[in-house]
Amino acid sequence: MKVLIVDFDLFNKIGGGQTFYRNLIEKNPQINFYYFIVSERLENTRPSNAHPIVYRERYHLSDYVKFLDLTPPKWIYRAFILASNIAASVAEQRFDVVDLPDYEQLGTMLRPALIHHKVDFEHLALSMHGNISTSIQMDWFYGGKVDQTLIWQEKIQYSVVDIRYGISQSYLDEWREVFDLKSCYLNPLSVISLPKPKLATNLDELPDLNFVGRTERRKGPDIFVDLAWWLPRSKFKTANIIGPDSFDYKGEVGSGLLLYQMVNNRIKDEFKLLPSMSHEQLYEQVFSRKSVTLLPSKYDTFNLTALESLFSGCPTVIGTGAGVVRFLQENYPDLPLIIIDPNDIYSCIPSLIALLDNYDNYRYQLVEYLSHAKPEISGLSVEAIYESQPIYDKSMRSETEDWYSRLIKLQDERRFLATTNYIKKDIVRNLKKQISPEIKRGLKNIKSWRINPQKFLKEKVRAILSKDNYENLKIVDQGLKALSLVDSYQYIFNLGESNQSELAGKVSSCWNFASEHRIDRVRIWREIARLEMLQGNDIVAATYQIRCMRSLGYDYFNDLPNVVSILQANGFSREALAAEAMYGNSPDQHERCQAIINQALADNKFNQKWEYEFLDDRRTSSSYRVSIIVSLYNAAAKLPLFLQTLKLQTLIQAGAAEVILVDSGSPGDEYHVFKQVMECLDIPILYARCAERETIQSAWNRGIDLARSPYLTFLGVDETILPECLEILAAELDADPTLDWVQANSLVTNVDQHGSWMSDVMVYDRTGYQQHLVYLETCYLSWVGALYRRSIHDRFGFYDATFRAAGDTEFKSRILPFIKTKAIPQTLGVFRNYPDERTTQHPRAEIEDLRAWYLHRTLAGVEYAFANHNPKEAEDLFYHCLKYRKSYCQHWSTDVEYAYNVGLFIQQQVPDSSVMKYLPGTKKLLDAYRSLDWIPQLSKFLPANTVICTNRVVKEIEQEHQGIEPMYKIFNDNRHEQHAFLWFTNI
Repeated sequence: MKVLIVDFDLFNKIGGGQTFYRNLIEKNPQINFYYFIVSERLENTRPSNAHPIVYRERYHLSDYVKFLDLTPPKWIYRAFILASNIAASVAEQRFDVVDLPDYEQLGTMLRPALIHHKVDFEHLALSMHGNISTSIQMDWFYGGKVDQTLIWQEKIQYSVVDIRYGISQSYLDEWREVFDLKSCYLNPLSVISLPKPKLATNLDELPDLNFVGRTERRKGPDIFVDLAWWLPRSKFKTANIIGPDSFDYKGEVGSGLLLYQMVNNRIKDEFKLLPSMSHEQLYEQVFSRKSVTLLPSKYDTFNLTALESLFSGCPTVIGTGAGVVRFLQENYPDLPLIIIDPNDIYSCIPSLIALLDNYDNYRYQLVEYLSHAKPEISGLSVEAIYESQPIYDKSMRSETEDWYSRLIKLQDERRFLATTNYIKKDIVRNLKKQISPEIKRGLKNIKSWRINPQKFLKEKVRAILSKDNYENLKIVDQGLKALSLVDSYQYIFNLGESNQSELAGKVSSCWNFASEHRIDRVRIWREIARLEMLQGNDIVAATYQIRCMRSLGYDYFNDLPNVVSILQANGFSREALAAEAMYGNSPDQHERCQAIINQALADNKFNQKWEYEFLDDRRTSSSYRVSIIVSLYNAAAKLPLFLQTLKLQTLIQAGAAEVILVDSGSPGDEYHVFKQVMECLDIPILYARCAERETIQSAWNRGIDLARSPYLTFLGVDETILPECLEILAAELDADPTLDWVQANSLVTNVDQHGSWMSDVMVYDRTGYQQHLVYLETCYLSWVGALYRRSIHDRFGFYDATFRAAGDTEFKSRILPFIKTKAIPQTLGVFRNYPDERTTQHPRAEIEDLRAWYLHRTLAGVEYAFANHNPKEAEDLFYHCLKYRKSYCQHWSTDVEYAYNVGLFIQQQVPDSSVMKYLPGTKKLLDAYRSLDWIPQLSKFLPANTVICTNRVVKEIEQEHQGIEPMYKIFNDNRHEQHAFLWFTNI
């Protein structure tokens, strides 16, 4: 029997399809197999029944650029070209069977192509490995989208071939649900040459964790990284991803970069990204050594690597999305096997830890089982499959034959009429192949320049500039935009406001303008405030008006009475008092700010007595080491995953931590869900429900009152911590009795509705932590991945329950002067951003930050923070104000206004401080920044000139301050990075 395999370089490529065909050839020496080579050398070693055929390109897609007929559809051209070249490469030869894999779609056109080129064959067989459309849809780059014409081609191909077969029962079943066409099962044991299982060779080492395979998203390399991160570091040596990248359709963006970033945000020191290995290398360097192969497939038609690893004796953990799981469960029912549910990945962690702890015994049992297992090899032989009765869709086959005849007719006519032109094109193509990659890149650059010179230059400039020089580009960009500022204002201000539609359009135009321009911001903010007032959005209008006061340092437009009235009418009476103290004209402004700050310390000294609708207390001890306090509100859907992952905490496993759930009068079904989850969870936990809705700070104060531990941590159900987190943080507090609060790094992620990882957003990287950095950026000290002493509340009070959004910020501002904090260089906390429905935006947090944050940035706030500290701490903070990094950013920022207030405090305390020589320049810089936010008299060129003048001041002060290496880039100042965004209301 002669079989033509329509695939390339079978004994040169590493891939699932090539592996299958190599094994098929080696297992069937009675069949002569033929295949195509492009890169594989003729002299390569191969079995005697494997015969290479040189692939030649006679047809080219460029020949059809000007073909305009509606039939056949354009999306079939590629398949036509490939099929025609395949057929032309074996023209006038004879085969019994032509076998083609379904990860290409040329089967749609292959039969008529072979007939046209006088290739004699009996059957066309489709070897079913997996749809490329599924790989694309599930990969990193397309957001779940796929070209529907690709899916249609796969369906056509399936319906027009004579025979269909595959080694995955699951995949065959998928297609049977689509078409009622017979397909044959080929038992993988009749094809794959399995190794002999052996014990590990390096028993005195910790096991390695290995992912092996192409790093397509569907194969779960992201799950592998996450699981490796969640496993205790002491359980394994290194985690390795071994295999090639997947790329987007342009071949420009690869999975390697995405995985590198993911690893770098988690466990970079224990992780390696390695290239592909041959099967011999995998067996000798991976499977035969002390290691665990982790293949958490979300979707995989089979996964041959899992079989190769497992039958080498290597413990192998497999995702339920892989077809091999069904094969193993049906053929090896007693096999020691750990499987991973891709929608519940953390549930396998206890089993993984048990495997790693008892590796030698687990591997011994696996080897023993496989050595004696004798499964029946069901299914047809490949010869029987090849000789199966053909079955196909006659109408579809007829249509594809018609399509082919139309396209080949055009090709034959063109070849007959334009042989000379074809030869020229062929010569050009061959010449192009000789051009070096450097010259090709140069020609591509020239083409890009001709198509869009502006875009070309912009991309080149961005590529060249460093992160700090890019800040200079922002200044240039705003300077150029300033030239059109007046014209833009005239357009916006002349828009109508006579009805709701016109008003909405005008607001939208203001938003677009404000999103692009960072100069003269006060004018556009006040215009938005006016328009929002007309729409009845008074609180939003007041927020913009407060922002204008904050930007200029005082109530320039006399908006304060209106702002105070709006705040009082909307339940922000305390913020109204703070606004009056900060921006009013009262001569005792400073004292009023001091009074509000000091009063907050006194008002929150004691916790209150709480009442509950009910308490469900499942704690078994009167004391614990750590209390985990969780506020619940509309949290039912997220609660199961939250509790299941929380159970992995080593302190909970040891019975040293308790969980306190505070249901703040939630309208959801949290308690019912809680009882269901607790049927299979055994953790010390208290469920407390209050009858009415209350603020999160009230819920936290309740949790503190109910806690039985000296150490506290606080989480939401959309947040979590790594299993060793609390144990690590508690050890830090144990080691230093003077330490009050310890903070790890935390990672923000996007997840799907099941809580499964989708992408990383950013890391709160607290490298270089110093306590006074919290005054510059509050996220340096937080709750997720943190632990603090309960005694903080006994000494300095509880959370202020009058806050609805900024209570956490106010608490830190109030207690920070009196406590000792620390950050450790480990990422232990995780934020899960669920795809919740978008809710209406409300500026509550920005308003509440008046007394939670901005009040503490006044001179009165600086005095409160540093009055009882060594002045050197304030001096260090002053210098950091002029060059610091926010925990969630990598660029340098400044905070000139806060620097000035800190400088004024130092001037009072230490008049001869070295800071004093920098204070005048800081004030000059602050005045320049404020003048850029408000340009009273506008003219055509004045805005651009103001940018130039401000930049000149910046350069001047930067030169004066060069001894402290400042980073003055105007738009990297905190005034442009905090509460500078827009509030998008319903219009």
